[in-house]
Amino acid sequence: MRLRRATFLVALLFVASLGRRGEAGPIPWNYQWDTRPIVLDADPYGPHHTPIGGITLTPGAIAITGGSPGVARGNANIVAVQLTAFAFAPPPHGQPYQFAHAPYRLWVTLTDVESRKSGRLGFDGVFVGSFTDRNMDLHTYFTSGAQQTMILGHDRYTVTLNSFTPPAPPSDGAAGDIAAFVSVQPLTAPEPSTLLLAAVASTFALAVRLGGTTNGLRKLPGCRIPIVFRS
Repeated sequence: MRLRRATFLVALLFVASLGRRGEAGPIPWNYQWDTRPIVLDADPYGPHHTPIGGITLTPGAIAITGGSPGVARGNANIVAVQLTAFAFAPPPHGQPYQFAHAPYRLWVTLTDVESRKSGRLGFDGVFVGSFTDRNMDLHTYFTSGAQQTMILGHDRYTVTLNSFTPPAPPSDGAAGDIAAFVSVQPLTAPEPSTLLLAAVASTFALAVRLGGTTNGLRKLPGCRIPIVFRS
């Protein structure tokens, strides 16, 4: 009788814990994006270029602005950085501002709310293209890979840079952005049925080993776990 009660209590507590886990909502987490540099100048016009009026001015540039700290729950699409194009000086002879291979770096710091664990991922990219005051032809490529993963607490975070919207020309002034999709998944655990069977078997084995009652218990041939038979 004591053995059956102990087994029932173990199974009941285990099933109750599974119910609580199943009812849990999306995993909450925090994020913050940073970037270097924050202003990316266009390529110089070359050593043989004669500055207008004899004064060398900074050419066109792209400002990269990291977003404000954010909070999300579960999988989420988030804006990593915003992009704005500037023209500080008129291009000579109508030439566009060029970006042949302009490098930049993005970082995202993630914090798992439940465990309070934080981690940082870095992404390297380059801008390629050109723009004038009224036209934009800019692209970006990620040289470090656009997807990275890390584990925080009991959850796996996968960040994928999956969207690029170029900024509008300086005459328009509208911002573009680089966006990311963040997947948050709990680490793989054994199936509930497997854990339940293991808990029941362990209870039987422990009771027999400690000399508990075995009345009403018999072993099937080739089976190590006592089975209860009732007449």
